[in-house]
Amino acid sequence: MTATSSDFAKQVKSLREQLRISQEDLAKELGVSFATVNRWENNKTQPSKLARKQLEQFINSQQQQGTLKND
Repeated sequence: MTATSSDFAKQVKSLREQLRISQEDLAKELGVSFATVNRWENNKTQPSKLARKQLEQFINSQQQQGTLKND
């Protein structure tokens, strides 16, 4: 998921909306705080390399389960 900061914020929000989960639920899945996900979506911070990797793994697992379309 390589993108500009604005694109990343949109992608995180789009991911959540497709999965119909809250920021809090996504944060729990990734092992980060609600505030962290909120800051990503509001383009206030960028994720660390570790958080980005966790997000990619989460996306891959959702695609494998069929709960997320594979783009």
